[in-house]
Amino acid sequence: MRNFLKITILSTFSAVLISMAAATFFTQSVSDKNVYSSVWFAVLWAVLSAASAVVFFKKLWKKLPALLFHLSLIIILLGALITRISGKEGMLHLRQGETADFFVLKENMFKEDLGFDMRLDSFKIVNYHGTQMPQDYVSFINVSGEKAEISMNKIFKKNGFRFYQTSYDPDGLGSLFSVNYDPVGTPLTYLGYLLFAFSGLCILFSKKADFIKLLKHPVLKKGGLFLTVIFIGFNAEAQNRKIPTISYEESDKVSEKQIVYNGRIAPFNTMARDFVLKIYGKPKYYTLTPEQVVCGWIYRPEVWKDEKMILIKDKNLQKQLGVEKYAAFKDFFDENENYRLNSLEPTKAVREIDEKIGLILMLTSGKLFEETDVKLPVSKIKAEIFYNKINFAKILFMLNLTLGFFAFFYMIFARKQRERVYKILRIFLCSALMFDLLGYVLRWYVSGRVPMSNGYETMLFMSLIIMLLAVIFSKQKLPLVAGFVLSGFTLLVAWLGQKNPQITPLMPVLNSPILSAHVSTIMIAYSLLAFTFFSGVFSLFFKSDDKKTFLAVLSRIMLYPAEILLGIGIFLGAVWANISWGKYWSWDPKEVWALITFMVYAVPFHKAGLKFLQSDKKLHLFFIFAFLTVLMTYFGVNYFLGGMHSYANS
Repeated sequence: MRNFLKITILSTFSAVLISMAAATFFTQSVSDKNVYSSVWFAVLWAVLSAASAVVFFKKLWKKLPALLFHLSLIIILLGALITRISGKEGMLHLRQGETADFFVLKENMFKEDLGFDMRLDSFKIVNYHGTQMPQDYVSFINVSGEKAEISMNKIFKKNGFRFYQTSYDPDGLGSLFSVNYDPVGTPLTYLGYLLFAFSGLCILFSKKADFIKLLKHPVLKKGGLFLTVIFIGFNAEAQNRKIPTISYEESDKVSEKQIVYNGRIAPFNTMARDFVLKIYGKPKYYTLTPEQVVCGWIYRPEVWKDEKMILIKDKNLQKQLGVEKYAAFKDFFDENENYRLNSLEPTKAVREIDEKIGLILMLTSGKLFEETDVKLPVSKIKAEIFYNKINFAKILFMLNLTLGFFAFFYMIFARKQRERVYKILRIFLCSALMFDLLGYVLRWYVSGRVPMSNGYETMLFMSLIIMLLAVIFSKQKLPLVAGFVLSGFTLLVAWLGQKNPQITPLMPVLNSPILSAHVSTIMIAYSLLAFTFFSGVFSLFFKSDDKKTFLAVLSRIMLYPAEILLGIGIFLGAVWANISWGKYWSWDPKEVWALITFMVYAVPFHKAGLKFLQSDKKLHLFFIFAFLTVLMTYFGVNYFLGGMHSYANS
């Protein structure tokens, strides 16, 4: 019986993974019909769940955190099953003043009674302050005498029905709502999410759990040879450019000029810096300040259109256009002034360059920013300019990763573990924490709100939390090292996002703190999994079994919070999706590959029944190849598969 259950679990687990991975390479409609909505796929999940449940309750009934953790997964799958069986999805279109008591089912286009009347009183597009960019879409409704609003990320609920703002009529006199009815499945699934998070935290902090035992593993006290090589590269560019623009003195004055930009009042310096960074890939163009570049484009565009400052990263696009890494504005138009990108396939690289050309046209036509009579305190303007000049994320990720890898190698290979080295590292970590805190407080003061509204800000917050925890537990070597490495990876992700600034405001559907938390949690998990990958690679160069075991223990330690955070991140994304468009799981390629990654990294937790993972060498090989799922989720989906998540790396 035991072997039968084991074979059943392994075979169905593999079948589910393979079928999900294969389905992502077909169109969404084909995959939905032939895989995700098929009976055989549901049967695979049912068999896997049933067989696993038998094993869970048989082996884990004395380990409450682990039992609750696995129980949460069963509850989530049960909720999904109920949603599939009894849930209803549909659409409701209303014109202003029109009343309806039904909606149209999505699956068969039949009418379904609501049991109440719903009337659209009016519809309004709310723009970002001083711009024509939509910040929100709001429908004002009347439901059986009760007035309410429906907007992006704001649901209206009535008798188990949920209504979501989906679209609107071109004349602004009508709204299209998504309608969802799932009074049992969704709450049960949410209960599973909460139990997952709670049990995950119990696993991390319970004294009887395996994670705490790993932290006390005797192999962590051993060391070996000390070997470290640090390469530091400096790249300076100081070529003088004689291009018509304002002087340095005028640049300083212009930098503090207050404008309406990106939906708020900001100094001219912020807009100029974002523009140059977006177009050129660096905050300065040779020795020219951002203000000089922007003013040059505004006042003398006929000269600046010859400057090769538009960064093109894609090699194929460079060949197609006959240019090198940097192109001039004029290179995108032929002799007849035809836009050359129109004749090319609209790949991601083409869309990125098209956005840059569009931003230049917006700037030269006076549409990128507006002047304003409303003035902010001078202190706030100066604080923002100071904040712009210091790239907190870049400085800190370089420092923390350098010191992190140094500390990592020292902890593993140093024959004599000198306490003085760790004291110096603690001082650096405390200094990095205070420097990061300064940047975060400055951003808070400048924005006038808690910086938690986008992925960049939540990454900064996460790095603060990681370093704070590392400082608190810095007397232990592992938290000290992990604090440097993990905060360094977190800040690296923040810096990479900041290199390509989003000059236009976020789409209304993306303007959600839950989305930011989802992205941040996922990225922390990926950083931890990257740590297991690096450990696996390092192990290939060691002959000593002690060193391989040491790295294996470190990888297993990192795996626990990584798997829990990855699961929490996936579920936060599901909650955001449910709030945004009424469906917590859509089998989008990004969702599917995140789930595949979660399932693959769950395998090492069950090594007791998997002999091939009981060897440290094979465990390291597993982590090396498992990281391919992370790369596919983070990069592969965006570049090859597309889907709803193709707009972001999350």
